[in-house]
Amino acid sequence: MSGQTRSARHERRPARPRRALPRARDSGWWLFGYAHSLVGDQIFYVALTWAAVMIMPPAQVGLVLVLGSLPRAVVLLAGGVFVDRIGPKRVIIVSDVLRTLVMVAAAVVLGAGFNGTVLIGALAAVFGVVDGFFLPAVGAAPAFVATLEGQTRLQALRTVVYRGAPMVGAPLASLLLVAYGTSVAFGVAAFMFAASVVALSLTRMVRPSSSAVLSGAVEPERGVFGEIHDGLRLVIVDRRLLVTVTVLAILDFGFAGPMTAGVPLLANEQGWGPGGVGWVLGGFGVGAVLTAAFLTWRRPTARAGVVAAFGLTLMSIGLVTLGLLERDVFGSGSGVVLAGACGALAGVGTGLFGTLINASLVLSTPVQQLGRVMALAALAGYLGDPISFSLTGIAAQGLGASSAFLFGGGLIMVAVVITWVSPAIRTLTLPGTPRQG
Repeated sequence: MSGQTRSARHERRPARPRRALPRARDSGWWLFGYAHSLVGDQIFYVALTWAAVMIMPPAQVGLVLVLGSLPRAVVLLAGGVFVDRIGPKRVIIVSDVLRTLVMVAAAVVLGAGFNGTVLIGALAAVFGVVDGFFLPAVGAAPAFVATLEGQTRLQALRTVVYRGAPMVGAPLASLLLVAYGTSVAFGVAAFMFAASVVALSLTRMVRPSSSAVLSGAVEPERGVFGEIHDGLRLVIVDRRLLVTVTVLAILDFGFAGPMTAGVPLLANEQGWGPGGVGWVLGGFGVGAVLTAAFLTWRRPTARAGVVAAFGLTLMSIGLVTLGLLERDVFGSGSGVVLAGACGALAGVGTGLFGTLINASLVLSTPVQQLGRVMALAALAGYLGDPISFSLTGIAAQGLGASSAFLFGGGLIMVAVVITWVSPAIRTLTLPGTPRQG
């Protein structure tokens, strides 16, 4: 009798769920860790550049930046493979642990008085290699942190953090350099990365139920290059992914140079001074952050593709309008304000397009290959950056800084046309949840 009772109890026991859903606090921990990692990034790059400027001629300073970017580009695709094999959480945590150790070592070495071109170059190269693993991991992580319905909101919050971090990191780095020097700046960067490790360790990343098996476990004999080939083939075959990666490559090529190297050149040419740089970049950051914050409340899931295309259009208009501003027509004072408004317009477009396209990439990609696709998307942008920077300088020297913005805005308009005429993007819809309240 007792055996029958135990059998009945066993039959009535509810089945244990195979996988828990992501929790809201996991998104919070992930955003907290991501924010600290980004601020640490900002402090590192400002401190590294300043340390290089103190001991090197300008040409070698540029070489240091190249030493950081080339290793990152080389290992990006391999980094995506490892993300797909072992999951983004481990890759992110290991990357941030390595960053912490590198920053601690840099702080100790510089604090002891050792300095030199080789040391600065090695620091940039090592950090670039680690970055090549971190970028695809952090791009794939949202799929493991939020539900399908919560992806748009999480991507909007990610955009807020991504665009807001430079507003905190760059001024903080400048303050640390002025008050305490490069050694302390690297020490604070180490603290930021360590805080990121703690937060991400507390984040539970749940692999979506549709992909219970890691890609590395499915085809271990493929090898790294075989899995990279699989990721490339997926992007080429999938129309939406192909168009998205192509648009991202064109966008970054047209946008990176003018909005980084071009803004100071334009401010100097138009007589706006350093304040003009602050107006343009500040307006851009505020526009992007406020737009992304709005998208956390009001999510255009039904017509996400149309809204993304509209955002890309605003980015193009913002750059072209910056190039059309003339000091003789508007004057120095009003020109600065208008330049800030143009920067804000481009920022609004970035908030719309970046948030929705990132959500689309996460939702359109099989999770077994998400790391590789994110690596390809990042690589598509980074490959064009050095050329974009160089062409911006050449155009500014030969035709004036305004021409760089006209060319950049025109190139982005090509991406705009592709986006509007491509059904894969224009008809994009995203899953969403009803707005609360």
